[in-house]
Amino acid sequence: MNKLLKASLDFYEAQKSEAIATLDVYFNKSVGIGEHSNLLDEIKKWTDKLAQAEENLTVLKSHFVNEGKEKEVLLD
Repeated sequence: MNKLLKASLDFYEAQKSEAIATLDVYFNKSVGIGEHSNLLDEIKKWTDKLAQAEENLTVLKSHFVNEGKEKEVLLD
């Protein structure tokens, strides 16, 4: 796999994992939250980050990865 494509996919997978881990703490381990007066804002922020990471992965995979193989994209 192209190293730039792999790095991009890895980057968005890491963002996705970070968002899931953070939301898990907010939803299931409230002891670890500490002082957050704007908890709902934080949940919205991390939900947006998760959605964006998943969308970016979907876009890259749909245009550049086909059944585990890279697609060659020809630009006009």
